Amino acid sequence: MKFISLFFLLLCLISCQHTPTIKHKSIDDNIERAKAFSAKNLSNKVHNFSLTAHWIDDKADEFWFERYSEKRGQEFVRVNAHDKVKTPLFDKVKLTQSLNLEEPIDWQSSPLSHVKFNGKVLNFDINNQPYRCDIVASPYQCRSASKQKSQDKTRRYTSPDKQHFVKVENYNLFLCKTSTQDCKQLTEDGSESSPYAVTHSVPNKRLNDEGFDEQNHLGLYWSENSHYVITYRLFRQGVTKLTLTDSTADNDFNVNSVRYYYPQAGDQTLPMAQVVLIDVVNQEASALNAPKVMQTYYGRALWGYWHKGDFYYQDRRRGNKTLFLRKVIAKEKQVVSVIKETNDEFIDPWVQVSYHLNNKSHVIWSSQRSGYQHLYLYDTKTGSLINPITQGEYTVRAIRGVDEENGVLYFEASGKEKNRDPYLRHLYRINLDGSDLTLLTPEPFEHNTRLSPNFNYFIDTFSDAKTPPQSWLRSAVTGEKLTQLDQANIGQLTALGWQPPEPFSVIADDGVTPLYGLLYKPSNFDASKKYPVINDTYTGPHNFFTPKSFSTFANTRPALAELGFIVIKMDGRGTSKRGREFHRVSYKNLAAGTDDHVWAIKQLAKDRQYMDINRVGIYGFSAGGYDTVQAMLRHNSFFSAGVSASGNHDFRVDKAGWNEIWMSWPMSEAWQQQSNYTNVERLKGKLLLAHGELDNNVHLSATMRLVDKLIDANKDFDLLIMPKMGHVLDEHPYFVEKRWRFFIEHLQEDNE
Repeated sequence: MKFISLFFLLLCLISCQHTPTIKHKSIDDNIERAKAFSAKNLSNKVHNFSLTAHWIDDKADEFWFERYSEKRGQEFVRVNAHDKVKTPLFDKVKLTQSLNLEEPIDWQSSPLSHVKFNGKVLNFDINNQPYRCDIVASPYQCRSASKQKSQDKTRRYTSPDKQHFVKVENYNLFLCKTSTQDCKQLTEDGSESSPYAVTHSVPNKRLNDEGFDEQNHLGLYWSENSHYVITYRLFRQGVTKLTLTDSTADNDFNVNSVRYYYPQAGDQTLPMAQVVLIDVVNQEASALNAPKVMQTYYGRALWGYWHKGDFYYQDRRRGNKTLFLRKVIAKEKQVVSVIKETNDEFIDPWVQVSYHLNNKSHVIWSSQRSGYQHLYLYDTKTGSLINPITQGEYTVRAIRGVDEENGVLYFEASGKEKNRDPYLRHLYRINLDGSDLTLLTPEPFEHNTRLSPNFNYFIDTFSDAKTPPQSWLRSAVTGEKLTQLDQANIGQLTALGWQPPEPFSVIADDGVTPLYGLLYKPSNFDASKKYPVINDTYTGPHNFFTPKSFSTFANTRPALAELGFIVIKMDGRGTSKRGREFHRVSYKNLAAGTDDHVWAIKQLAKDRQYMDINRVGIYGFSAGGYDTVQAMLRHNSFFSAGVSASGNHDFRVDKAGWNEIWMSWPMSEAWQQQSNYTNVERLKGKLLLAHGELDNNVHLSATMRLVDKLIDANKDFDLLIMPKMGHVLDEHPYFVEKRWRFFIEHLQEDNE
């Protein structure tokens, strides 16, 4: 009897010793399965997802597009829109014979790139070698072409007539003759703290290039007639400087660091740019009498364009409650305000559009003044409103073209068609006087449209979360479908076992507002089982983030779901494209971004017994990284685990250009109250913080300050700092797998 007892005890010990090995093998197998569902891998299994039409210059009704055939490889199709006929753009055999290459062309590898066609000559590259082929001739006449020489850095700023160029030395402006290289110095008061024309380049360029000189990267605009240049003088004395450090820069154990300007939210001083006009004929530069323009991020300080001899630019005043469209009258060296847009809370610069008509002194201007994003027609000479073009409870998303000869505007909008997802885009046409609004794409899908140059046709690629894209040629007058051009091939995708996510809609806690999202399941989903739930979050107010087309596979969620999770992606109140009332929820209220997510998950679980909302995780990056930590603190009894990457955990350590729009300026108590550094003592769940050491968007200090607060509060958490990585950690497979294993460890019952 003792022998039997000892035998079973030994057997139990052996079994217990082997259990972890079996468990880890199962996890590793699941990880390998998830890798097959990565965004990159799934994207490679979808062909002809979109269609880009290239209209042929001298053939008003003809265009070509590229596609891929599993049997024939890369293909180029020519379309006669008038006759609705499709033919090959060229004969592959004739092209191969004319090129006479040493190796045969492997069309399965899509060898042709940078393809251009003017109706006679086909230009393209094969293996980085340019070729030029006359495909009208018989036989084809092909020859290799010379590679374009890289442009001299100063010559990028050459006038349209090629007679002059502008350069900056010692932070001052020089006007030079192209023929002689003779230069005249136009300014003498430039300095490092107040340079002319320089842009704020990302600091990584200086880390990677010891010879990098910001004076070779300029912000300036030549007039069409080459008589004038618009640029600026940038005043940046007292602006915050940060340090970017590469701890693994080389093999001699040195550390590389650079200091750089970073306009930080809430700072008293931001870079300010004075508009400067260069008169080429008189060879002089003049500072114009106009308010200085603030620079709030990288790049140039002034963004604008020339139109019919005048220069236009948008001037957003600090606090983001006032926006001007200003005009520089170059001949008079004068700046006038054309349009002034105001709002008591914020003006969203991410959706601001100005579209000038060529035949009249009119500009189409976008505004949310009515409560929805709409288009208005203004007189640029007087600044007076001529008429609203679009009106109603819907959101204009994009201008697709203006047929000035017939006075017709084509635009995409969402939310107008009832009883469907209000984010779905449709194409409309309307007269510029606001009459005769016509829906051209009535199908309840997400439509991506492009007009033909003669406004007779448009290309419409439409799909939704469950329906693969199909591309059609349609009439721009009636919207009639003329001929189908292509359809996405998802055979390899479905062969893998991939299934599209489930679109859902729930009513918010106000009992009125519908919220929309997607629910992802593993391919071996079993409704009788219980699955932990993970929320993929990003609630930035500058957009919405749930895919409406078939592109639902091209992200991090399918792979995560494949590990045995239900993954939720949705947009709550405070995000964009649903009207002003929906949008303004985020004003001075970014901390509430995930409130609707918590509510929605609870509602979904009521009739989906497979959702275990006692095991809920959350992850996100950048503003989604902020969301993740804020949600772990704000809803600490709901979220059990979170992975926060590259988070802007306090608005005061992030860029002015984004945070001040939504949180307003000057700073209020809301900035402190909604900081992730506040209330860290509320953390209960498991938290992984991750950040790239070379993040130039949200500085590493944003996470390290949070780490300091968590340590002071004696909180347990995990930290991953990734050398050589910038803002987007999802680009590195190590981080992706780290996130997978973190959720497996802390949310799946088998691993508790």
